[in-house]
Amino acid sequence: MKKSKIINTFCEWAAFSSTRSGAPLKSRADVYPLIRLLKYDEILHGDSIEESDFDSWHRRSVEEICESRSEMNVGWAAKIINVYLKGMVYIAGEGREGLVGLIHPPIDGGLWDGIEEYCKANHHENILKRTHAITTISGIKTYTQYQDIIDGCRDLSNEMGCSLIEVEQLWLGTKF
Repeated sequence: MKKSKIINTFCEWAAFSSTRSGAPLKSRADVYPLIRLLKYDEILHGDSIEESDFDSWHRRSVEEICESRSEMNVGWAAKIINVYLKGMVYIAGEGREGLVGLIHPPIDGGLWDGIEEYCKANHHENILKRTHAITTISGIKTYTQYQDIIDGCRDLSNEMGCSLIEVEQLWLGTKF
């Protein structure tokens, strides 16, 4: 019980911290309720999970955050969810069988920079067109726009021979 509480608290904090630069909501009182609004148990517990089930849950969850707080757009809602799941599923190893292969990388400037660098060096202009049709989190207004970026990341993960979340290895957010 102690370990699961520590993991959850850390993942909530990481998701909250991801909103500090540019998000329309930044205060604890605004962001933590959005993180806690979602039904993570639906995807974390049970037998193996199919991609269509995860995708449906993800879309509903993003929309739920956006409906709960009109200031939040699809890009920011998805980032909160994706940072939480990155910690919970990829790092801590929680969740159903197969879930780790389905979670999305948190989209932000550091990832866009890394994808651009990789795609240009490896002549993947078609992938770059998909992942960079929009290049700001605030610019991702619809789930269709978000899904196009994720589909580009999925193409890139196939090209790199890694899971979708492992496209995150290209993240350049600590480069200066």
